[in-house]
Amino acid sequence: RDEAPMLFNGEQLGDGSQPQVDIAVDPIDGTTLTSLGRPGAISVIALSERGTMFNPGPCVYMEKIAVGPAAADVIDLNAPVKANLEAVAKALGEKVRDVTAVVLDRPRHEALIAEIREAGARIRLIPDGDIAGAISVAWRNSGTDVLFGIGGTPEGVTAACALKCLGGTIHGRLYAREDAERRLALDQGYDLDVVLTLDDLVTG
Repeated sequence: RDEAPMLFNGEQLGDGSQPQVDIAVDPIDGTTLTSLGRPGAISVIALSERGTMFNPGPCVYMEKIAVGPAAADVIDLNAPVKANLEAVAKALGEKVRDVTAVVLDRPRHEALIAEIREAGARIRLIPDGDIAGAISVAWRNSGTDVLFGIGGTPEGVTAACALKCLGGTIHGRLYAREDAERRLALDQGYDLDVVLTLDDLVTG
């Protein structure tokens, strides 16, 4: 089957004339949703000043936490899930039981899901659509308040662009899937322990 066109990291477009920008594009965020005829898939493109989007290098995945404007200053990727839920609830003027967390429905998130349930928050499991899930926390009346979990790094950068425009925020930490990927990232100078803030992901 024909694949939707994608840009690889560092690909050059155009003739080099001004203005020069960074571009992130995902023709279909939610390919499984689309293939099954389900709602929720989106097409996205983000542009910022040249050199302002984070280049994830070899790391395809990252740990993420994202929130809307009301809780943008209270999240901490290094803090326990329960502490983040409590902080988000306080920022929203709600109880933890009223907070809804968005999580990709993946086996790797079993422990995370258990922590959210134990804290008493609601969970919205999404089968696909990492970008839409992150952006939804900043949409008014979306019914979601915080996103947790490991998802795509390029998707995290794209979501950061949208959340910056919407007043929300996202924090991430690069996640190596295997030793070879970890070694490659370290060899290229990436710090796999540092928390990347919104302004690290997109400075423009």
